Amino acid sequence: MATVASTGIAAPLDAELTGTAGTPDQPEERISTLDFVRGVAVLGILATNILNYAQLPGAHRWLKLIGEPSLADKLLWLLNFLLVDGKLRGLFAMLFGAGLVLFMDRAKAKGARPYWLQYRRLFWLGLFGLFHYYVLFEGDILFHYALLGMVAVLLVRLPAKPLLIAGMLLYCADSYFTSHALGSWARDEHRVLAEPASNPERIKFFQEQDRFVADARAEGQVLATGSLPQIVAYRAKHYWPEPFTSVVYMVMDSLACMLFGAALFRMGFFSGGWDRRKMIRWGSLGIIASIAMALPFAVWVWQADFPQALNMFVFYGPSHVIRLPMILGFAAILVAMTPRWAPTALGRRLSAAGRMAFTNYIGASAVMAVIFQGWGLGLFGYFMRPGMELFVLLGWALMLVFSPWWLARFRYGPLEWLWRCLTYWRLFPLRRTARA
Repeated sequence: MATVASTGIAAPLDAELTGTAGTPDQPEERISTLDFVRGVAVLGILATNILNYAQLPGAHRWLKLIGEPSLADKLLWLLNFLLVDGKLRGLFAMLFGAGLVLFMDRAKAKGARPYWLQYRRLFWLGLFGLFHYYVLFEGDILFHYALLGMVAVLLVRLPAKPLLIAGMLLYCADSYFTSHALGSWARDEHRVLAEPASNPERIKFFQEQDRFVADARAEGQVLATGSLPQIVAYRAKHYWPEPFTSVVYMVMDSLACMLFGAALFRMGFFSGGWDRRKMIRWGSLGIIASIAMALPFAVWVWQADFPQALNMFVFYGPSHVIRLPMILGFAAILVAMTPRWAPTALGRRLSAAGRMAFTNYIGASAVMAVIFQGWGLGLFGYFMRPGMELFVLLGWALMLVFSPWWLARFRYGPLEWLWRCLTYWRLFPLRRTARA
């Protein structure tokens, strides 16, 4: 069986966001698979979030909210639905769960109090998440990760295999409950749309839909023309409880991914302990199976001309369980190929982006807010999907250029450094010292 040393997966790099820090003064070796896979994930998350940055709230769930889609819009929707939606976020949550275990293991080995230290880290992460939500981006995941991480910390010490199974069952359960809840809405929509235009039930249905669109446009107007204080005030007034109430819906999503990510880490998945060829083979099968299962649902929505309820049902119902093979497939292939891909020019940049994933995640929101919101360039609502992809490429370029440039001069990303100082409640050196 391959070892960490023989595969070249362990890399002597500084540690932070993954939870790999050992002591305040002596950073441990990083596990390069976590950096590389996280770099891919943080870039992929931008490809999903771009709709929320650039267009009306809810546009990522309902294609026709922002107007009649072109063929290019539909094709990009299809690619996003099959390959991106939920998959990169699930991968990110898996890595977060692995990081919880790694951080606590190393803290315990150094004689620190792992639970106390971990809870302090998660507390500060939660505050970062709230700032991110109210000031920059309503799609924040950090606050949810912090709260759910506090629960996961109590569970990740359970035996690895039962933990793996429990996490996967919890993730799959989301599809059952959500499909049941949204399926009736989709059936009612199908029935009502078949009625004549004068049917009272049909009229009421479209009145409710019009109110939804009007609310989205009202918020979009604030984002498109408002100053930063006005946008923050709008969120505080209309959505102040949202980060706290919506965490319930992430239990069967992010928490589940954290649990099986932690279990796989303890089973040697991320450290080169699994057969590389088998990981590639099974990972490829998982990706193919996920596409094969998702494609009929995509065709169903496309042929029905993207009605709202059916969009929501497919997006949140059966698609959830269908994503799991692809999440695991992406993870398996990326981990297996890290020894070959990470040392390449692009791989080194992706690993650097992964080492600075915290900074890159929030930094992407800051850059996109400047580009799209009214207090910046004011481009909100100007682009359909094809135009938005140009800004995804811009965001990727910034991450891949800035991350290695920064890490060549500093030990940690700027937000990683701040988080570390707050966790240990002391100031750490940031700039790298020149070597003799």
